[in-house]
Amino acid sequence: MRINRQGQFLPEPDASEPHHVIAMQEISGFDQLDQLLTLAVVRFAAESFADGRALSLARQLRLRGFEGAVELIGDILPDQLPMVVAAGIDIVEISEAHAARCTEAHWREQASKTRFGYQRSLGRAESAP
Repeated sequence: MRINRQGQFLPEPDASEPHHVIAMQEISGFDQLDQLLTLAVVRFAAESFADGRALSLARQLRLRGFEGAVELIGDILPDQLPMVVAAGIDIVEISEAHAARCTEAHWREQASKTRFGYQRSLGRAESAP
């Protein structure tokens, strides 16, 4: 099942379209990212929802000027969707079994959230304890 940035389930793409899936361990440096800049679609495969390398690689690819589509293949969790979008990923592909557990409503709800992160805002003054 494919999911867009708005959390909507999408139809499967035409299977005849060529695409290259890149495993995280295939990328070991920026020079390899630079080789991807001419592709129309880059598809990263993550082994688990805990593998954040795809987000880092997608972000670095966007910072290097990549304007094509970035896709992530892996069973991430719906609450990770705002982070995925912020990293520059356009489409997430999850298994049918995972889609049965995490419905489109879950994904849409999470897509409406924009704040994520673990650090407090530096813009407001904090009182000392």
